[in-house]
Amino acid sequence: CEVTLIYFLPVWVPDPDEVWVSAKLLQDYSPGDKNVLLQINDGRVRLASPAGLPPLGNPDILEGENDLTALSFLHEPAVLHNLRVRFLDYSSIYTYCGIVLVALNPYDQLPIYGEEVIDAYSGQDMADMEPHIFSVAEEAYRTMTREEKNQSIIISGESGAGKTVSAKFTMRYFAVVGGAAQQTSVEERVLASNPIMESFGNAKTTRNNNSSRFGKYIEIGFGRKGDIIGANMKTYLLEKSRVVFQSSQERNYHIFYQLCSSRNLPEMRVLQLDAAETFHYTNQGGRDSLQIPGTDDIMDLEHTRNALTILGVLPEQQMELFRILAAVLHLGNVHIQREDRSLGVFSNLLGVERTQMAHWLCHHKLAVGGEMLVKPMSGQQALEARDALAKHVYGQLFMWTVTRLNSALRAQGQRPKAFIGVLDIYGFETFEKNSFEQFCINYANEKLQQQFNRHVFQLEQEEYVREELPWSRIEFSDNQPCIALIEGQLGVLDLLDEECRMPKGSEENWARKLYDQHQSNKPSPHFRKPRMSNSAFIILHFADMVQYECDGFLEKNRDTVFEEPINVLRASQLVAELFQQAPAGGNLSLSAGKSSIPNGSLCSGPGKRAHREHKLTVSFQFRQSLQLLMEALNSTTPHYVRCIKPNDLKEPFVFDPKRAVQQLRACGVLETIRISAAGFPSRWTYAEFYSRYRVLLGGSGVRNQEQIQALCQLALPQLIPDPEQYCFGKTKVFFRAGQVALLERLRAERLRAAGVIIQSWVKGWLGRRRYHKTRWATLTIQRYTRGALARRLADMLRYTKAAVVIQKTYRMVAIRQMFLTIRKATVTIQAFTRGTLARRQHRLRAAVLLQSAVRGWLARQAFRRVRAAVVLVQCCVRRKAARRELLRRKAEARSVEKFRELNKGMEVKLMQLQLRADHQVRETGGCFGTEREGAGMVVSGWIGPGVFMRLLFGLYDRFSGSECAAQQDKTLTAELDEERRKYQGLLREFTRLEQRYDNLREMSMLTEVLMFYQLAWVPVCLLAKTASELALTSAPAKVDYEKKGQFIKSLCVSKFNTNHHLVVLCLPTSLCFPDVRVDVGLSLPPGLAAKVLFLCVRQADGSGDKARARSLCAATVTAIKGALKKHCNDVDMTAMWLKNSCLLTDLLTQHSTRQDLVPLTTDLSDFIRALSDLCIQSYQQLLSVTESRLQPIIVPSMLESEMIPGLSASGVKLGGSRKRTGSDPRAGERGAGEAPSMAAVLRVLGALHMALSRQALPPTVTEQAFRQLTHLLSASALNSLLLRKDMCSWSRGLQIRYNVSLLEEWLRSRELQAGGAVALLEPLIQATQLLQVGKKTEADAQALVHSCNALSTQQIVKILTLYTPHSDLEERVTLNFIRVVQGLLKERSGNQAPQLLLDVRRVFPVTFPYLPPSPIRADQLDIPDSLKISFLRRT
Repeated sequence: CEVTLIYFLPVWVPDPDEVWVSAKLLQDYSPGDKNVLLQINDGRVRLASPAGLPPLGNPDILEGENDLTALSFLHEPAVLHNLRVRFLDYSSIYTYCGIVLVALNPYDQLPIYGEEVIDAYSGQDMADMEPHIFSVAEEAYRTMTREEKNQSIIISGESGAGKTVSAKFTMRYFAVVGGAAQQTSVEERVLASNPIMESFGNAKTTRNNNSSRFGKYIEIGFGRKGDIIGANMKTYLLEKSRVVFQSSQERNYHIFYQLCSSRNLPEMRVLQLDAAETFHYTNQGGRDSLQIPGTDDIMDLEHTRNALTILGVLPEQQMELFRILAAVLHLGNVHIQREDRSLGVFSNLLGVERTQMAHWLCHHKLAVGGEMLVKPMSGQQALEARDALAKHVYGQLFMWTVTRLNSALRAQGQRPKAFIGVLDIYGFETFEKNSFEQFCINYANEKLQQQFNRHVFQLEQEEYVREELPWSRIEFSDNQPCIALIEGQLGVLDLLDEECRMPKGSEENWARKLYDQHQSNKPSPHFRKPRMSNSAFIILHFADMVQYECDGFLEKNRDTVFEEPINVLRASQLVAELFQQAPAGGNLSLSAGKSSIPNGSLCSGPGKRAHREHKLTVSFQFRQSLQLLMEALNSTTPHYVRCIKPNDLKEPFVFDPKRAVQQLRACGVLETIRISAAGFPSRWTYAEFYSRYRVLLGGSGVRNQEQIQALCQLALPQLIPDPEQYCFGKTKVFFRAGQVALLERLRAERLRAAGVIIQSWVKGWLGRRRYHKTRWATLTIQRYTRGALARRLADMLRYTKAAVVIQKTYRMVAIRQMFLTIRKATVTIQAFTRGTLARRQHRLRAAVLLQSAVRGWLARQAFRRVRAAVVLVQCCVRRKAARRELLRRKAEARSVEKFRELNKGMEVKLMQLQLRADHQVRETGGCFGTEREGAGMVVSGWIGPGVFMRLLFGLYDRFSGSECAAQQDKTLTAELDEERRKYQGLLREFTRLEQRYDNLREMSMLTEVLMFYQLAWVPVCLLAKTASELALTSAPAKVDYEKKGQFIKSLCVSKFNTNHHLVVLCLPTSLCFPDVRVDVGLSLPPGLAAKVLFLCVRQADGSGDKARARSLCAATVTAIKGALKKHCNDVDMTAMWLKNSCLLTDLLTQHSTRQDLVPLTTDLSDFIRALSDLCIQSYQQLLSVTESRLQPIIVPSMLESEMIPGLSASGVKLGGSRKRTGSDPRAGERGAGEAPSMAAVLRVLGALHMALSRQALPPTVTEQAFRQLTHLLSASALNSLLLRKDMCSWSRGLQIRYNVSLLEEWLRSRELQAGGAVALLEPLIQATQLLQVGKKTEADAQALVHSCNALSTQQIVKILTLYTPHSDLEERVTLNFIRVVQGLLKERSGNQAPQLLLDVRRVFPVTFPYLPPSPIRADQLDIPDSLKISFLRRT
């Protein structure tokens, strides 16, 4: 087709260094032009041939897109540039490519994998969140639970790309999400398998310090409720050759170096190990490679041993494991030519005969004519036999370890409903010299790539069928011919196995057969022969062309191990189990295949049977394993993660485009783009398309979906004449590659033309307005000038007349002024004369009176100063004594014993300290008399003035250090809050474990109770009588049990009130053991049950029956726990029992400490502590119920709801859809009911506030509860905002700010801001303000940094990078502006810890104030009739 390129159009041109560089056209290009004139970004001008036109660049609005399939032009340079921009400019290591997640290894620790991130991604749709490994895991988990279908996550990439870390984080996500409710040990065992497999299967290579040298496929089984109940691991292709050989700068497996580093441990001395450089199997990589920077082998071994313990491997078995590993190291030091110590150590560790092992390491049996001959081996053959034995032992040990892990991870008691498989597999590999291992790896990748292509193709076709599009088959490159070349009849593997069965087979014969079969007889397009070699062959894989060297293929495929050394090891009790177990059926383990089928097979017997099994080669076993893997993957719904290594230097955030392109071609990402580009890659819903291109479509009166769809179908043929470039579906309109860019250009031209018209009208209006302003100004100036001249003439006339008047008046004033001056002087002289005479007469009488008054005033002032000094001295002395007491108590608090005592009675001691402080305040009045006496002593001369002043100044110097003391008090307060938080966390954990224990006990007792009731029937009255006798009274009440038909226990309570009258109450079980109905309980006055129960306890204590008082307290605690368990989802009932628990605690504390009331003689301190714990439990249950109601609606209400209608419809960001069919689990809920809004959040908060207010709980408790809930709301909303690109825009920030203001106003209207609830909204408020402020100049950056003081550096930068303009009126945040902000934030942050997401699970410690209640009298209790208590007696 003919293509026309316009001036300044962005294109991509090849470059030898950067692979692709951006350029722009310097002139228009039309078909027939001889050259294309281009200008590179660095200013160079280049001529390109029109034979191959350069790929077009995407619009700027698509730069940094988080899904590669959303790009308008899908090709290699666009993909590479988008990944580079996201990785270097936005520090985003994850990017979607349709159903594939592309992950670039940052070679740095990023704070994006904490539990707060898991909470943010849990339950969210994949298309709503930023790309992340947790998003893929969540998609697989939700699809599994919703469709009850097995899932698989395929993680691939070359060594050092981050496959193992990605698999580890995926398993951690499943462990948290699938085990958060049950908290079983299965999740812990699943995670514990990681350090074990890393120690035994990972090693340092030149490309990666922790490279997995095997592949693993872990199936994590889930139950009906979505909880993890078991797991199974399958391994394959263990690199056993690494046990005996390592290249330069590489290491053996980590476990060997961990053992050598821990050789000085007491239990490890029996292994007789030395440093790693002394062993042949660990020192071949060089001294520099023995230690990996940043790792501690001793600590890693400790982690491995802890993981083995978690998985049920006993310490004795662990030591046996280490003995075998140490024996392998000593075997590598065995010298064939001479006697040495290593062989003896090897034999002793394994418990075998040294002479037999020495003999069979140098000899082997040979069958000749039916006879067995013993033939000696050469030195080189003996070394090869020794290394083969070491590899075989390690392979069997590895297989035993995997079997033991599977045994520990196997589901117990129930069968998994579905599973999610995590495949950690190496990617396509090509080196300077490629051998058998690379051939198997690339063969496996060919099979996986074929499965991947077919799956992507299937998803594309399903999308077209769902939208009812008329489609034709999409053509894509199928790699089946290459796979047939490898595994087909007379293929590479078939000829390799045939050559291995030949008695004198060689690599040269095998290579000759390959050339004859695939180059001469039946030429294959995927097979070539190198020009300069006859012992190599070339295969054209889907990713690249790879040359394989034939040397070593036959030996590695045979994997020969002589039978005789194996028979010697079978006689050992230590390793006999390794060489007698059969491989697990269906175990996807090439290592298992290699260790169980070669010569000396563990499963084979002697004679011909073993010989037949020897014919099963490694390649045959690998083909079977790979076939099982493909069957498992095809039976699941796959999810793909492609790990990319950005550079070979392991430098953080360094992007090498050559290495990236090479891996993109190898991992199938570009193939996904080719398949997408072959169809309709750009897809828009009709509403989004109309919102974006409304200026091209017209139709201002369009309202509903049908009208929008009809308008799009009518207007689109006029915009794109070629009907093959677009297609209309049921809900979407589809475009081929490049059509969105065309629409963007048409839209820009339409807007530019409209702008020109608007400018012409505005300029005409401005010109007319300027003319009218000039004319009006001219007339105004003329009018003011004429007025000024007239006023000047009038002023002249007035001045002349006024001059005459002024002269006349001046003369009169001068004469009158002279007269007044003379008269004033005369009067003044007379006044001074008369005053002098009067003062002479008065001075003699007043002198005496003044002297007496002044002396009295001075004496009183001196007395007041001395008295104030005395008071200050007394205060300082007392403060010094108090400070000494404080220091003593601090020392006690630091001790372990005192800490335990404080934890046991923390709440009681706090209340006692409060009472003691109140008592000291009351005694303060008596201290003033003593202070006055001290002052009198100073005045009367008992203490000298000099001594007193020195003492005063010394104490004043100490008083000046009060600020330091205040700082210490703040530190102690913070430590107290932290200890209180830890204590309450332990209490929460104890409550959960107690609940689990009760559930298990009820289940175990159910069978016993049923059998008991079958054998005998216990009368109800007997049970009631027993309970009544155990409860309280010495005089049992007579109750008609048969009449009531229920259990009733009577409590006789007596108390001497203030008038010394005895009051007796008989109370039903419904108050002692809270089993009331909800409506009855809510109608009771606040704290009624606590008051009645307290009177019961006081009666039992007053009668001297301490046992009954304690039993009543114990029954009360148990009953309240039962009520909380029964009403675990009822806010009102939980608040009621919170009130009763707090009030009963205060009553018992008040009568246990105060002496002015009737004290309790029974020691109830342990029950007071139990009631305090019940208060915390009730409070936590209140928050848990409310949080469970808030959690699903926080993000939809605070971020997604549009309380300001029409604001978000101004523009739609270009993007693609990653959602699969029915991938959104909330779609049904959204369609079925009303979308959540802030009204729903306020209703939940209002229900809690009403419940707390109805029970008249202290305001501080209410403030603390809403502080905790406000933190949950703010943290959840902010975390989701930081992970969602669609929320970071100006219009959405305005919407969110309005929603937050509603919550803020609601909190202030109920006076909850004093507890800090409103202050916790500040980070979210500043985040919304950050979305709305200007982000262009340096002044904007300074204002931004100054105003966003509640946000961390990472949060501010993340919001700026995610900011996406939703209309043409907005602009992207430039990278220069982000760098300026980062520089300013670096100066502000200092040494702050990096924090991206807030901790949603943070728990603020609760403090219950001690409020001594007023004295309680029985005759004051108003028990309502709804309780149906017919026996209330007073005496």
